Amino acid sequence: MDKRRIYDLSVSIYPGMLKWIDDPDVELTKTASIGDGDGYNLSRFSGSAHTGTHIDAPFHFSANGKTVDVLSLYDLIGEALVVQVNADTISADELQKVDLNRYTRILFKTRNSTLLKSEAFSPEYVPLEYSAAELLVKAGVKVVGIDYLSIEAFDTEEHPVHKVLTGNDVVIIETLDLSDVEPGRYFMVALPLKLKGCDGAPARVVLVGY
Repeated sequence: MDKRRIYDLSVSIYPGMLKWIDDPDVELTKTASIGDGDGYNLSRFSGSAHTGTHIDAPFHFSANGKTVDVLSLYDLIGEALVVQVNADTISADELQKVDLNRYTRILFKTRNSTLLKSEAFSPEYVPLEYSAAELLVKAGVKVVGIDYLSIEAFDTEEHPVHKVLTGNDVVIIETLDLSDVEPGRYFMVALPLKLKGCDGAPARVVLVGY
């Protein structure tokens, strides 16, 4: 029997959940209920395409970038490295000990994992610096993930990190719950909803231990 542990990195989606400050509130309402005499239960959902654990497709910040429905599954499924960063930002210096020649999927675990436990948005999260984003692009990394709502610093208006990543066809995964995951290598499956022509989509992301 295969006893390899499976880690679910996806946060639950529900009304009142933690969200980006400009995103619409999540609405999840029953339109039919067995308890009310209907023949089935049926719910209606509405919210941002970037609700909860989600994938930013290159089209999010690149006019000619790929939309979420055409992303390569070969990029979204495969070996990934979870890297722990204890600093207040993820800089190029923090990546010096990471084997970027081997791993094309990098997930950053920071103190953000604690922030995910609150429904209140915090602008004091750990972001990825532009220097690190450039290094990841240069190394040929295909997927970059982080454990909060955005990979970019809160007070950045021009979105340089998003633009350098998406402009080079790097897929971004945000709002990963890495709180129970130790640094190291895993097998990753990250599957976004196949929203045609869309800039992003909620995703179910799991890691499987080796």
